[in-house]
Amino acid sequence: MKKSILIILASIFLSYPMNLLGLESETPHELKSGDTISADMFNEIFDYINNSKKMISASDLIGTWSCLLYTTTGECVTANLQLAEDKKWDNGTGDNLNWYNSNTLEMIADNVSGGTTPDGTYSYTTPLPNMFRCADAQHGGFGKWIVKNNVLFMTFSSGGVAGDPAVEAQNMIVKLKKVTNSKILMEFNPTKPVFADCDKQNLPPNKPSSLTSEKSSSSITLTWTDSQTEAVTGYKVRRKTVNTDNYTTVSTITDNTTRTYADTDVSTGGTYWYRVRAYNSNGDGTPSEVEGKLEFP
Repeated sequence: MKKSILIILASIFLSYPMNLLGLESETPHELKSGDTISADMFNEIFDYINNSKKMISASDLIGTWSCLLYTTTGECVTANLQLAEDKKWDNGTGDNLNWYNSNTLEMIADNVSGGTTPDGTYSYTTPLPNMFRCADAQHGGFGKWIVKNNVLFMTFSSGGVAGDPAVEAQNMIVKLKKVTNSKILMEFNPTKPVFADCDKQNLPPNKPSSLTSEKSSSSITLTWTDSQTEAVTGYKVRRKTVNTDNYTTVSTITDNTTRTYADTDVSTGGTYWYRVRAYNSNGDGTPSEVEGKLEFP
């Protein structure tokens, strides 16, 4: 068993993007001799494996992204945008490498005649500095795109009027790699490659933690913890009474500082399982771990 786990961890390490290994890990676990790997950590490991093998779909890309771009000296310097000395680093050979922040990249599902029904086409916008032409010091960018086999096939414009073929005649290919559900790596411009490390913005909250329960003569009281108050509107308490059933929402809490709920709709001899989701204007977050099987009283 231990050998199998080591093989899995080694394969993840070897497939993990090397330019991210220096960043703060999204899985801040340290394994030591005699440790037991939790279900949470196994789920994270398998998420990394699945993401590394998964083909990226258009729905994965829809939304607003904040991207940090890396490139060699000269590619973006003509734009004179955010390229101060503190935004360069030395690779050990005396050659400075540049990085700069793009404001945002918005990937859009287009709608039929301005309505609310997606029509299967996609567009994007990026403000100055231009995400896909960092040497352009005057224009943001816009265009159309499709994604196939983890590659963005794009029409490209820097300035002009959106939809005008005269300014959207240029094509671009962008290679994609999915790291997590909220992080994607991009590579484009084959002559002087630009690498983009993009984080999705406006996300639903992360899952609450440390869900516990306490029974009284008339209720089951749940308590949980959450450190992301500013990103949370409230919580949804979900319950099921049969192991094979789906969870249903038994309470929607609109106060993001309330992290307890007393379920009084319980019956003697009943069995209950609970989960809690945080939510905000961007949707429901991932549910917490299950608290159950709880037999009442």
